[in-house]
Amino acid sequence: MRRTLVCGRCGGPLTRPLIIWSTKDPATPAPVHRDGAALTEPGAAYKSWQAQQWSSDGTRVPLDFTPQYWINPLDLTEAVRAVTDARRLNGCCGLDGCDGPNQRCECGAEIGTLRSDCWTDHVFIPEPDATDLVDVGESKVT
Repeated sequence: MRRTLVCGRCGGPLTRPLIIWSTKDPATPAPVHRDGAALTEPGAAYKSWQAQQWSSDGTRVPLDFTPQYWINPLDLTEAVRAVTDARRLNGCCGLDGCDGPNQRCECGAEIGTLRSDCWTDHVFIPEPDATDLVDVGESKVT
């Protein structure tokens, strides 16, 4: 079954239809983490129980939550745009994603973090409280 990520506020589509692979499924190939490269193939995403970032001192940092969905940035729709807060758009060659959600829906809702820097995986990680995954053909009622 294919699923589409939609905005929790307006219900607009944020991705094209995706196949979701679980990192808990032994039949699923493990994601390959490579600096400067996409973590998934276009059209496929991982549901992971390993956070992209974590804190060793107990304070919550951005991307320190599970489960996470790891989505190829090429699967994002035109509705996804950078936030206007320049403090969250850091990186040397792209976005490092270390300073909180840096992407928003065209309706203005902050919907996730894009990592696209030379030293990070290239991945979009949606905020769980701001987005929903719906089966293709369903619509989100707001």
